[in-house]
Amino acid sequence: MVEPGLTTRLRQHSRRSGMLVGFSMLVTIIILVATFIWIYVRMGPLLSDFIPSQSAAAAATPVSQVVTAATPGAGTPVAAAELLATPSPTPAAVWQATHRVAPGGSSSGPNVYFRSGPSTSSAPVTALAPGTELKFLGKTQPDGNVTWMQFERQDGSTGWIRNVDVVAIKP
Repeated sequence: MVEPGLTTRLRQHSRRSGMLVGFSMLVTIIILVATFIWIYVRMGPLLSDFIPSQSAAAAATPVSQVVTAATPGAGTPVAAAELLATPSPTPAAVWQATHRVAPGGSSSGPNVYFRSGPSTSSAPVTALAPGTELKFLGKTQPDGNVTWMQFERQDGSTGWIRNVDVVAIKP
């Protein structure tokens, strides 16, 4: 014979137990996610060569705009660069590549970070694909087992790359 009150008490007890198990699982998941985020933030500077940066690649591609102005008396728009142009332009220096990004890039993947300073903690200027041509500016900075070299890209931007990520172009 079963007591009618016993069945009701057992159901209430099993509901409470189920709620406690669910609550403890939720707390465990929150703790695990918070721990992962904390570790990711702490390890970020050490792993910055392995973590791709979308904002750095987007910032490296500037958008140029043509400004127009009306010439007095003519009434036709003329590009602002034409208004400021000198009558005899000076010849620009020829940019000559001395190195290129090594095939296979770094151990983090195919692209190599072009950095603002000679260390992995320096902010990336952009990510360079293998084969990108660079001009060596003559400055080096030793850092542990690698040497950082300062380069200029064809667009005029300068930055630093580890010597193991580039190869010299033979003339």
